[in-house]
Amino acid sequence: MKRVSFFKTNRSDNILHIETEGCIVNISVNLHNTNFQEVTSVEIIPYNGWQYLPGGTNHRVVKERHD
Repeated sequence: MKRVSFFKTNRSDNILHIETEGCIVNISVNLHNTNFQEVTSVEIIPYNGWQYLPGGTNHRVVKERHD
């Protein structure tokens, strides 16, 4: 793994921004939906050359092969 960086990206401190090899992961906490239920949002953004593979509770970012 090249690096993992953590950033608080807003004044309310409810976003965790993680940069690692293959992707960026943004986790937002203390949110609410239209029914006033508490929500935690997880966003996975793959880098170019990487592919996002959702899989239930275990999500993956896999480096694309160039055969």
